[in-house]
Amino acid sequence: MRTPLRSKAVCRMILALAAGGMTLPATASAAPPVPAAGTRQEGGRAIKVIAHRGGAMARPENTMAAFHNAAGMGVDYLEFDMMMTRDNRVVVHHDTGINPQFCKPRPGVAVVAAPVRDLDFAQTQGFDCGSAVRAAYAGKRFLAVPGARIPALEEVLATFAGGDALFFAETKIPQDADIDPVLFATLLDDAVRRHRLEDRLILQSFDFRTIDALHAINPRIRTCLLGVPRQTRDYLAMLRRHHAGCIVLDHDEVDGASVRALQQAGVLVFSGVADTPEDWRKYAGLGFDALFTNDPEGAIAFLRH
Repeated sequence: MRTPLRSKAVCRMILALAAGGMTLPATASAAPPVPAAGTRQEGGRAIKVIAHRGGAMARPENTMAAFHNAAGMGVDYLEFDMMMTRDNRVVVHHDTGINPQFCKPRPGVAVVAAPVRDLDFAQTQGFDCGSAVRAAYAGKRFLAVPGARIPALEEVLATFAGGDALFFAETKIPQDADIDPVLFATLLDDAVRRHRLEDRLILQSFDFRTIDALHAINPRIRTCLLGVPRQTRDYLAMLRRHHAGCIVLDHDEVDGASVRALQQAGVLVFSGVADTPEDWRKYAGLGFDALFTNDPEGAIAFLRH
């Protein structure tokens, strides 16, 4: 059964947001407190490090092994993707379906790779996603972790709630999937509230329906827009329209003055995924708030030296 919505009022708020019928604030909400992995300062700001999928060049992506490794090296944000299973559990996985390139059935378990939305949570636990690696992340720094499972959102939050790392979580809704974005946002909010992480988790998404839904349900949780340059170059207007306080941009999609203007409006400006010192230097020079990377160890060393 699907989880019921909290109230009809939530539905009315979300419909009003979609129709543009609600007044938007002039500035974003206050930024959550952040620790400091790097020490380089740009304009008085310490640049943070976001471990993309937990640091996919070091450990199996979106696994507990990756998150433990990233947290252990002192990253500021653990980044991960979220999908919904057939029985409406939120799991941490990037691809629309189980990718047999690096997620294979565990020995003796009769499961077949399929869209995540077509599998029950118990079936997703039948895959070993740690013995192999996505080709894009294979390299000398990668360490396989045989037997690594697809974690539930609950497991990730419960495990790291007592630490210092923040969470940068993305909702993913396949175009052909029967997934209610309000339900998705409600399940996320339930987990965040349960672990009292309202000020430590940022929701990111290309699907602004979940951004709007979460704001209507719990405006305390900061949200972050992805893919904005595909729609407009008036970034602040789009952020205000969706009550978002964060944006992800590539270095060629903004200049230093625009980055500062967004920050002065209370917006966090995060880099696109970048894995080389050349790109990190460009983002640092523009004054971005954080480097988003598959190689957090390299990024931390770059910022410190």
